Amino acid sequence: MTPSPVPGRPGGPADAAGPPPSWALLDVATALVGATTRAEVVERVLRAGLPTTGATGGAVLLGAPGEGTSALRWSAPSLAPETLDVGGAPPPDDDLPECASARTGRVVAAVTAAEVARRFPRVVGEGAAVAAVPLRVRGSVLGALRATWTAPPPDEAAVLLEALGALAAQALARVAADEQRDRALAEVEDARARLGVLSEVGRVLAAATSSSGEGTGTALGGTAAADAEVLETAAVDRSVGELARLVVPALADWCLVLLVDEHGRWREGGAAHRDPARSGEVAALGRATVRGRGVGAALSDPVRARRPLVVERMTEEVLRAALPDAATAAAFRALEPHGTVVLPLGVRGRTVGSMLLVTTGERGPHTAAEVETATEVARRAGAALDAAALFRAQKRLAEGLQRSMLTPPPRLERLEVAVRYEPSARRAEVGGDWYDVLVQPTGSPVVVIGDVMGHDVEAAAAMGQLRSLLRGIAYTTDEPPDAVLTRTDAAMAGLGLTTTATALVGRLDDLGPRGWRLVWSNAGHPPPVVLRADGRAEVPATTHDLLLGVRPTTQRNPVSTLLSPGDVLVLCTDGLLERRDQGLDVGQARLLEALSALPADVRGSAQRLCDVVLEACAPGPREDDVALVAVRVL
Repeated sequence: MTPSPVPGRPGGPADAAGPPPSWALLDVATALVGATTRAEVVERVLRAGLPTTGATGGAVLLGAPGEGTSALRWSAPSLAPETLDVGGAPPPDDDLPECASARTGRVVAAVTAAEVARRFPRVVGEGAAVAAVPLRVRGSVLGALRATWTAPPPDEAAVLLEALGALAAQALARVAADEQRDRALAEVEDARARLGVLSEVGRVLAAATSSSGEGTGTALGGTAAADAEVLETAAVDRSVGELARLVVPALADWCLVLLVDEHGRWREGGAAHRDPARSGEVAALGRATVRGRGVGAALSDPVRARRPLVVERMTEEVLRAALPDAATAAAFRALEPHGTVVLPLGVRGRTVGSMLLVTTGERGPHTAAEVETATEVARRAGAALDAAALFRAQKRLAEGLQRSMLTPPPRLERLEVAVRYEPSARRAEVGGDWYDVLVQPTGSPVVVIGDVMGHDVEAAAAMGQLRSLLRGIAYTTDEPPDAVLTRTDAAMAGLGLTTTATALVGRLDDLGPRGWRLVWSNAGHPPPVVLRADGRAEVPATTHDLLLGVRPTTQRNPVSTLLSPGDVLVLCTDGLLERRDQGLDVGQARLLEALSALPADVRGSAQRLCDVVLEACAPGPREDDVALVAVRVL
C-alpha cells in the first residue's frame, strides 16, 4: 500500500508506542474554553494540544484579512510572535507548510525527511515529518496549524491534528467575536464619555419609556387603565423635570419645558433655575403660558416649523411678540432674560413639546457650542418622548386587545374563582397567555390555562383562535378534558391553525359534601398545584402529554385528584415560574413555598391569594406575561 501523504493516515508510518488516547483532546477543549485572547488560544494549542498528536514542535499562523498587510505566527517552544511581512493574509509563500495550508485551505504534509527538505526547506532540521491543517470556521480560513515530528508520527496523528485544528478554529472565532463585542462596547462607552451632559440626558429620558409599563398590570376590570395612565404620565413628567435640571446651568441659567398632549394641547413639563429658590418662578411662568393666551408667533413659529430659534438678546419688542399676554410677559421679564433659545421637541414630523433655554445678563448670549449641544439634547428628548408616547399607546392597545379576549369567569356555586392576567412590563406586545372558565351543559365547570408560543400580533391572533376553538369544543361536546384536547388538536390540523401551544384543561365534577373531583389533561403545560385546607401545597401529578399543534394523533391521558372543602386549585403560565435566572423547577418550588406560607385569612380568599402569589413569585417589572387562575372550594 502506498504511504498516505498525511502523517498518521492508514498506511503511513506509525509510532510503535502508539499515539496518545484521543480523549486527551477533551482536556485541550476544556482549556480552550477559558482562553480569552488569541495569544492564549495559541499557547494552549501549542503547549497542551500538539503533544496529544505526538508532535515535538509546531506553529500557528493567524492571517488578518482586511486588517493589515501582515500575519502573526507563533512557534513552539518560545511562542514569541513573529510578524510576517507577506503583503496580506493568508501569506503567499508556500515554503512553510502553514502558509500553504492557509492559502489553499487544505491539509499539507511531508512524511519523510527528504520530502520535508525538498518541499519545505525553511523547516529542515525541525523534524522528520511535518503537516499543517487549515483553521476553518463556517467556510472561512483563519490561519493554519503546523505540527512537526522528530520521528515517524503515530497512526492517529492526522485525526488528532485535524480535531485540534477544529478546536483551535472554534476558539479563535469565539475570541474574535468576544473582541468585536468588547470593541463595540468600548466605543459606546467612549461616546458616552465624550457626550457628557448628553449621556445624562439619555439616562433620564430612558425612564420616560422604561417606566411606562412597569407595575400596571392588574386583574380584569376595575380602574387599572386609569391608574396606569396616571402613573405613566407622572413618570414622563419626572423625566422631563430632571431633564430641565440637567441642562441648568450647563447650557442655560434657567429652562422651561412644555409638552403637547395627544390632543394637541400644551401642558406643563419641567422647570429649573440655577438658583433653586427661583425654580418656582419658572414653573409659574410655564403654568401661565399654558393657561393664559399662550405663546406668540415668535415662539410658536419655530416649534411649528420644527427648527431652533436663537435670540441673542431678548428685547422688549421680541418679548411682546413672544408673549402677547401682559401678565405672562411680566413673569418672563422678572426672570431677567438675556439670550434665549427655543428648541422644538419632536420626531418624524410630529411635535411633542418645546424647550426654552434662557441666559441672564451676567452670562450673556448662548455660545455656538451651547446651541449645538442644546439642539442635540432637544433631538434626543423629542425622540424619547415620542417613543414613550408610542410605547404607551401600543401597550394600551396590546393590553386592551389581550384583555378583550380574556372574558371574566362565571359565578359558580360552592366555588370561588379568581383570575389574573399580568402583561410583561418590558414589551409593548400582545402575548399568547390565556385562561378560560366555562360551564359545560351537564353543569361541570371547566378551567383552562394555556400559552401560545410567541409574543407578537400573530401569537395573539393564534391565541384568540385557539381559545375560542377549545372553548367551543369543551362546551358543545360536553366531553372530558383529554377528549377536548384531542378534538382541539384535530381541529387545529384540519383548520390550518399552524401554531404550537401548551394547555391544561381541567373539569370539576361535583361530589356533594365531599367536595369536587378534578379531572385534567395536560398538553405540555406547568402542572396544577393544590393548596390543601390545612396549608399544605402539593403537585398532584407532573405527567403531561405533547403540546398542542405538534401531532394531531397524540394520545391524551386524564389525571384526577380530590378537592375537599377549603382546598384551592392554582393554575398558571410559565411567566409566573420562569425567569432568566430561574428555571421552571426552581419556580415551581418557589410557588409551592409561597403557597405553603400563606396565612389562613389569605388561603380563605382566592382573590387575595392571587395578589400575594403574584407579588411573591413574579414581582414587577415582569419579564413575561402571566396568566393565573385560582379556584377555591367553599
